[in-house]
Amino acid sequence: MALAALIEVRNDLGYPIPNATVCAAGRCAATNATGVAEVPAGSQVEIYLGNLLVWKTYATGHDVATVKYIDTLDIGPLPASGVLVVKMAKLANGTYTDLEIPFTNNTLALSIPVGNINYQLEIYITKVEKYILEKPLHVKTTIWQPQVDLVKLGLVKTCIFRARPPVTEVAIYSGRTPVAAGAGEVVTYMLPMVNYTGAAATEVRTPTGEPYRYVFNPWSLCNSTLVVNATRLVIRAVDSFGAVRTDWAVVVAGQVYKGQAELWVLPGVPYTVTVDAGFAKKTFTVAASHPSEALIVTVENAYLVITYQQPARRVYIMGNYTTSATMPRRVELPPGTYTVVADMGDRNLTYTVTLAPGQTAQLAIGQPPAAGAVTQTPASGGGGPALYAFLAVAAVMAAAALYIVVKGTPRRRRLAHGRSRS
Repeated sequence: MALAALIEVRNDLGYPIPNATVCAAGRCAATNATGVAEVPAGSQVEIYLGNLLVWKTYATGHDVATVKYIDTLDIGPLPASGVLVVKMAKLANGTYTDLEIPFTNNTLALSIPVGNINYQLEIYITKVEKYILEKPLHVKTTIWQPQVDLVKLGLVKTCIFRARPPVTEVAIYSGRTPVAAGAGEVVTYMLPMVNYTGAAATEVRTPTGEPYRYVFNPWSLCNSTLVVNATRLVIRAVDSFGAVRTDWAVVVAGQVYKGQAELWVLPGVPYTVTVDAGFAKKTFTVAASHPSEALIVTVENAYLVITYQQPARRVYIMGNYTTSATMPRRVELPPGTYTVVADMGDRNLTYTVTLAPGQTAQLAIGQPPAAGAVTQTPASGGGGPALYAFLAVAAVMAAAALYIVVKGTPRRRRLAHGRSRS
């Protein structure tokens, strides 16, 4: 009686494969639940899974056949669809045939067992992603190496897009479908027969404050650095003393900055800039023309420092800018000539002060001003002179305020000036 040998069939995870067909010495048997079948020792052995020959060996006593299954094909960098043909596949009945197995997006319609038989494969690619090829791509390989590199075959092109400021993100679209997106460096795989659109998000602001979106043709800029034609603009608001005023607002491109604005703008496009110092506004337009530009905007100012020899009920300051307060100590004003009226309760004191740009003037309330610069009205009961003097001040204040409201815009235009430096 011939000695028996054991054939053990397992998968690549080490689990037994029952019901595999093991043929030796003209007889075939199925593996049991533990994946084992007995065959005559020294006989030539063929193992079939799913009617396909996957293993050949000789029975030496206890032989283990490890079989793996492939469910997908390694086709890249984009997924493909088509038909896989296993050439001259041997079946359990002893015949040979070409097995055709469809695949969609690299996934096979039927899993293929792979053992120590390296079948020849022919792959017919009819579609890449959602794009149908005019002519199927024919690739030959083996079942041990079911890889297809579409880039090497010339069906797909690799494009790298590099972003530098002011570009923040790059996206590539096929129609409305994004195919790649990212910041810094974006790798994209594109089909020559497909039209693509590229869009880059940027830090550039339009005059209305909207983010500027740079649209480009990906084919023309494949493997290049995206350069957006933009200007880095710096606007500094300074006073007559040369100080950058972080308490002043710089408004440009829909954004509000404190003292200094730094932003990307479109060159050659007019932008409206407003510097709001509170007591004055300066509005103008600027159109940049260089990669970087700095603009210094001066709003003229002066200071009136007030001391009091005796308390005042209220102090009124009227001129290029009109204001009032109980007892102001240091008042910032635009240059010009001002009438200062102090309501002392029993009298009103009127002073005339002329301020030059960058000047800090001192005024002592209660001290008699120079001749012709002060009016002192003593108080009396009822509707005496003090009351009439106070009403006159209030009327002047109201008229001055109305005048500034009506005339404020033209005055700001005349003040507006600035110089662009690159």
